[in-house]
Amino acid sequence: MDHTKKKLPLLLLTCILLLSACGSKDRVDLPPEPEDGVLIYAALNPVDTKLERSVEKFNEEHADVQIQVRDYSDEDGPQRLLVELAAGRVPDIMEMQRIAFQDYNDAKNVEAMYFGSPLDADMSDFYWMPYRQMAQKGYLEDLWPYIENDPDLGREGVLEAPLKAAEVDGGLYMLFGDVSVNTLIGSRDMFGDRWGWTMEEMKEAFAAMPPGATVLQFDATQYKVFRTLMSPMLDQYVDWENGQCSFDCENFREALQFVNGFPDEFQHTTAEELNRESLDRLRRGKQMLWAYPIYGVMDVQLISALIADGGRVSFVGYPTTDGSVGSSFYPIRKLAMSSACQDKEAAWEFLRQMILPKYDREQISEGEGPRYIPINREDFDNVKRVAQSRSFFPKEKGFGQEPDRVRVECHRVTDEEWEQYEALINSITKVDMYDTNIYNIVWEAAGAYFAGDKTLDETVALIQNRVTLYINEQR
Repeated sequence: MDHTKKKLPLLLLTCILLLSACGSKDRVDLPPEPEDGVLIYAALNPVDTKLERSVEKFNEEHADVQIQVRDYSDEDGPQRLLVELAAGRVPDIMEMQRIAFQDYNDAKNVEAMYFGSPLDADMSDFYWMPYRQMAQKGYLEDLWPYIENDPDLGREGVLEAPLKAAEVDGGLYMLFGDVSVNTLIGSRDMFGDRWGWTMEEMKEAFAAMPPGATVLQFDATQYKVFRTLMSPMLDQYVDWENGQCSFDCENFREALQFVNGFPDEFQHTTAEELNRESLDRLRRGKQMLWAYPIYGVMDVQLISALIADGGRVSFVGYPTTDGSVGSSFYPIRKLAMSSACQDKEAAWEFLRQMILPKYDREQISEGEGPRYIPINREDFDNVKRVAQSRSFFPKEKGFGQEPDRVRVECHRVTDEEWEQYEALINSITKVDMYDTNIYNIVWEAAGAYFAGDKTLDETVALIQNRVTLYINEQR
């Protein structure tokens, strides 16, 4: 089993400790102190035209303060940024995650490479900054007071559920303008209206499936299933406050055993053949769940048409330790303000642009509305008004690739569809983020078990010891 090409890049939060181990600050290559009236924007992702335009617009409108972008998008950028934070060189505005990118032959016009299913995503470049620890250590500014005191916003001007899901100890330390929902979807006839379940309950449901059925798409491998199922679960086993973890439990053992039941590799055929087979298995009830992100209410129509022939589906989500809600928000762009920011009002002036209203009904009707679920309440309500008054543009939505692309005709969103969509959003209490180091510790240790080189007990003990050591190093 080749783990080297499959694991995520290692984000060493211990580099905060590395600074003191290296000696004095003059041995660290630090950036120059910014000039007065300059706000530093730390970019973990390649600087695209959208960011350039927003910075240029801000700088044109603010003669007394200017934003300067500092590039941390190289392989070692996040580590370098953490070292600089420890040295007191704190940027004013920070991106909190590096995501996978696809360059369309234009380094200045790079778009996030998103995906039809998390199982198909290349996560090798996904890289979370240690958001929770940075907030708790005082590096980041609580943004709720800025939202509450903003004359154009207030709490009533935003969707609270996604922002509350990103809270740390009641404070909101990063902002985002749009989200999607990561979830597992199945037939309502099988799962009812439940929003969550445990690993044991998922295994019991699968046991009732017909012979030859699969839990997820039929080409799922150990790595894909581990990444899809385990990454949303890992934080449930970690108690940062007390420096403890609980991987040595039956729930986690069942999860590892479940992943071990999948093949190490899958011999791929063509994309068209894979797509045709996956859709056929969904329609014939030979695939129990579909891992598909929800970008908007139209996806509820698409999924219902594909899985339930236009009937209701259940957003049962990923297994949790206690059976609680198993879906999560994925923020599309994540920015934070540092608590050491030299001009917090100016920084907020830049950040707030993400959550101000952007779309009127005419734009939405013409297909120029939000691509994801907007945080701004006015935009969200306008989507509802348009969706319930006429069909979305385009008139149909496609899934898969030609020549087997399935097209679903869009119709006016019913009250029932919107209620289920909004209930899903309001049910979610967590953001899809995880500590990259813990993910890598667990994946690397589990690899020996999947390969048959270690027993389950040995693997669980190793994970328990390594993660406990790691979280106590970071406290």
